[in-house]
Amino acid sequence: MQSTSIIRNKTIVLFLSVFALVIPIILIELNVLNVTGGIPIYPLDDTYIHMSIAKNLALHNNWGISTNEFQSASSSVLYTLILSGLFKIFSVHTLIPLIINLIAGIILLLVIQNRLQKENINFIVQLFILLLVIFFTPLPIIVVSGMEHTLQCLFSFLFIFNFCDWINKTDSSKTKFPVSLFIYGMLSCALRYEGLFLIAIACCTLLYYSKIFTAFMLGFISILPLVVFGIFSITKGSYFLPNSVLLKASPVELHGNGFINFISNILIDKLTTAKSGITALATQRLLLILPLVYLFFKQQIRNQMAYKLIALFLIVCTLLQLSFAKTGWFYRYEAYLILCSTVFVSILFSRYYKQLRLRENRALLPVLLLVTFFLFFPLILRSTAAYSKASQACINIYEQQYQMGNFVKKYYNTDTLAVNDIGAVSYFNQSRVIDLWGLANMQVAKAKKDNVATPDFLDAVTKNNHVKIAIVYDSWFDSSLLKKWNKVATWQIQNNVICGDATVSFYAVDLNNSSLLKENLATYQKSLPADVTVKYY
Repeated sequence: MQSTSIIRNKTIVLFLSVFALVIPIILIELNVLNVTGGIPIYPLDDTYIHMSIAKNLALHNNWGISTNEFQSASSSVLYTLILSGLFKIFSVHTLIPLIINLIAGIILLLVIQNRLQKENINFIVQLFILLLVIFFTPLPIIVVSGMEHTLQCLFSFLFIFNFCDWINKTDSSKTKFPVSLFIYGMLSCALRYEGLFLIAIACCTLLYYSKIFTAFMLGFISILPLVVFGIFSITKGSYFLPNSVLLKASPVELHGNGFINFISNILIDKLTTAKSGITALATQRLLLILPLVYLFFKQQIRNQMAYKLIALFLIVCTLLQLSFAKTGWFYRYEAYLILCSTVFVSILFSRYYKQLRLRENRALLPVLLLVTFFLFFPLILRSTAAYSKASQACINIYEQQYQMGNFVKKYYNTDTLAVNDIGAVSYFNQSRVIDLWGLANMQVAKAKKDNVATPDFLDAVTKNNHVKIAIVYDSWFDSSLLKKWNKVATWQIQNNVICGDATVSFYAVDLNNSSLLKENLATYQKSLPADVTVKYY
């Protein structure tokens, strides 16, 4: 009878949490579909990069945004493979990334609930914690983004919490390392290169406990997919790491003051200031919240090695994320850290708040509330901004990136064009795309790494590849490059919250194509959303 009651209560909690996850997604999608006329749109051009590579892999056995040219433009090896496999089975459909993320989100909630059940947290508190996870991650926004970050949250959580549990239970060198942890480690790395942070921390922990062979095996198995892809990439004339990882990384110069400037940039800009906005500030707050919560409950968890290790894991991983990776760009890069931290902090408060004897120290309560508000306010702002911008971001992509792809498909579907945002343009048509930003073009990527991507160089790339038109953000390029082409028109969107620029410009690189480009743009203008402002030159 008691078992039946537990199952019923657990099912109710899971149902309510899934309901809380799905309702914001439905509201966002309905709002977007109302504007787009029923066309599903993602709030990031990066989603379309994944889909473009997956489409070409499924249909043409080629890893790239083009049908016959290897282009290492995806920062997630596994997610692109998953998309490609599903495209192969069910055909290429834009909704597949959303479905994958929704399923992964529901599984994630179930996994977290199982953890809370294991911690003997009552069902009402379980529901409250799951709602906090949904709000702070923010999980609905990660799902509608259609990227790999929901899966990253899932396997990062499984790896961190289960690894620390295993260390806590280990009392002899004969204790076997669970096969599941090898799998979680490998999947975490294959989904996102930030998974290497988790593996590095875990391997160092194993070495501390003199488990040298286990540390070696965990590291080897976890990085194996990345090594295999890296070697394959090199054989195709590309770098070991994807261009998207290399070009976004901050270079380290060892000569002169380069190394000192690199360390200064980490200590000042990345760890103590918020130049990247609310997402960086919210992530930085984890470096205050986690140590303070640990100290706050130090007495209560003095015999709980797993909790100590989880706190250490999250603190060090946050330091590594802030120092060597990114935060922001639609609230996704740091999502796995915020999710794991939310669960960890919630567990400690749920289990031990009664032992704090707050009723006996009521004078401290206002101070505690004030400090809590100060610590968590950036996280609240980050999530609020995410929910408020989600629909508008999708609309931005529809009014700019989708329209660019649709225009190219209609008039230049078999031609070569140059762009700096490659996702939607490559996914919606079969044109050969020259990526002037370098994510999908090795010639440009190498030039940028060598600091020789000059205006003359980029112009030569377009000329050598017989590019007819260029669709670019003027603010991303030197004006001396743009003057080499004939500017025909611009499209300007309103209320931009996600695109690299509100205004995208159309250039005739082949000057003989100027009149035709203008004619095509004028004809297509009738299909543009009313909010897009068109200007001809």
